[in-house]
Amino acid sequence: MSPWIDPDETERETWTSASEERSSSRTVYERAHATSLPYERQEDYTVSGPEVAAEFQTASYDHAKLQYRIGVDTQGRVKLLSKGHLWGDEETHQRFRIQYRRAPEPTTTVPFEEYTAWLRFQTGTVSRDGGSLTFDPDPAQTEERTLTLSWPEMYSADQIRLAEAELVRNPPLARYALLSLDLWDDVRDTFRYNPEAFGKPP
Repeated sequence: MSPWIDPDETERETWTSASEERSSSRTVYERAHATSLPYERQEDYTVSGPEVAAEFQTASYDHAKLQYRIGVDTQGRVKLLSKGHLWGDEETHQRFRIQYRRAPEPTTTVPFEEYTAWLRFQTGTVSRDGGSLTFDPDPAQTEERTLTLSWPEMYSADQIRLAEAELVRNPPLARYALLSLDLWDDVRDTFRYNPEAFGKPP
């Protein structure tokens, strides 16, 4: 069982080691700390090549066009909407929509453990005409369900955007949890080079 961390603790000094590097890690942390609620950011993400198969755990697709909506409401409820299309040389392609949530306080859940997720997947055909994309779904091939997903079960692209939301919701607790999982360096380095994250440039 994970140790209890006070989610209402917001004093940075409580979680900051005197020996911790202050340059880039402080910059990312302070950007998150300066972000006010409610918070919402949208991001479009297009990728092609072998990393698509690795990311989505399938050899059928080598193109992905995704859209993310990252949010934290005034009560501290974390929400992430991930939706998009996957396609390749196969005749069938996929459209999906995943929404992750973590309840506001009081809650027994902690960041980066489990999230409630609603998923909808459709099989069909992607067509591209220049820069536009259309999807012709197969009504018989639609799956919809709600479940609880653990952190390792999530796509890495979804994980980094959930990390952004958790850092906005409670920066000290989120950073502490990331440090405990040995994930802080990777998350910090990703946000260091993303001027759109937190709605605050470096």
